[in-house]
Amino acid sequence: MNSHRVHAIEKEITRIIGKLLSEEVKNPKVKGLISIIKTTISKDTKYADVYISVLQTDKEKQSQEVIMTGLTELKGFLRKRISQELKLRIVPDLKIKLDDSIEYGVRINTLLNNLENSEK
Repeated sequence: MNSHRVHAIEKEITRIIGKLLSEEVKNPKVKGLISIIKTTISKDTKYADVYISVLQTDKEKQSQEVIMTGLTELKGFLRKRISQELKLRIVPDLKIKLDDSIEYGVRINTLLNNLENSEK
């Protein structure tokens, strides 16, 4: 499949899932600020990896495993809504993966700040 088309489908799936999570999903397991970082689709469009990041306030502290379980339970709903909006012949099977790069960046920044403060 044309790489331009695959990229366009990836962007649309990212947009649709982000909109659904923020506006329509009422699952209590899926709380906090969930950001769709990126979506990658296989060349044959049968599989899509959806990378998410979770930012939670202290009041909403849930383990990331609970949130991932909630998102896994929603995969069928998400696929159905993607098929309704995109009209694809093959709707990709979603694999939701946790992207901890933002968390990792915050941790590195904290370590650098601690190092800088200890040198003073």
